[in-house]
Amino acid sequence: MQNIASRLGRKQPLAAAPKRDVIGVPEHYSSISLTQEENVELFIQNWTALSGKVLVVKAEEAGPAISAYLREVCGELGVSAATMWDHEQLAALGLDVALAQAGVAFVPWRELADADGKPAAEAPPTPASAASAASASAAAEQPQAAQASKWAARSALLRAAERCQMGIVWPDYAIANTSTLTLLARGGKGRSVSLLPDILFAVFRADQLVTRMGEMLQRVRETYPNPELLPSSLNMITGPSRSADIENDLTIGIHGPGKVYAVIIE
Repeated sequence: MQNIASRLGRKQPLAAAPKRDVIGVPEHYSSISLTQEENVELFIQNWTALSGKVLVVKAEEAGPAISAYLREVCGELGVSAATMWDHEQLAALGLDVALAQAGVAFVPWRELADADGKPAAEAPPTPASAASAASASAAAEQPQAAQASKWAARSALLRAAERCQMGIVWPDYAIANTSTLTLLARGGKGRSVSLLPDILFAVFRADQLVTRMGEMLQRVRETYPNPELLPSSLNMITGPSRSADIENDLTIGIHGPGKVYAVIIE
């Protein structure tokens, strides 16, 4: 401690903690006030800087415009299967119909009952190219029994979602100054939809945007005043997944989607 103090230009370590004049968010930061339009522009600026893509649509044109954009993205990226939150506002947009028109298999994030009344979900069909690659891989190396057992133990819904290239969600909030999507996991809105697929497609209204993270956390507290009723997780997604744990070598898409799309409804 003496060495550290000397490096800071002090003869000896402090005998008491320094006075703390500010507790919490600095006033110059908390006083920032942006309009909804400014929040939208700030989100777009930061989201695109992280290589994300944004579409802004008017509310009266939302259904057809977003459906057309979704079909375009699926065609461009070769998406053959997508999973989507069981969300009333996503359902109202008719995105399941848009996926069908694009020839994309659709896995809604909800439990489906099979003939015996047990929860089940059908896995989307495997593309021919993926099937060929899987066959070649299987021929080269047979999976171990333990791995096969672990895979079989997972729910049918989760196994179906893991085969999807795209996940479609409706974030609860979005933060403008960090371009962060906030997703609260609960019934019909599982976190696997935003974490397992390679592509994230998020749709939300402009009035769900806040400027700072603190505003988002305050809204969560107001919505769930009883901590025991909080959703199972709160996920904050800022652009595509990035990892540089090994030798600072940046890798995209290791711990989540590598491509991210945001649609804002004004």
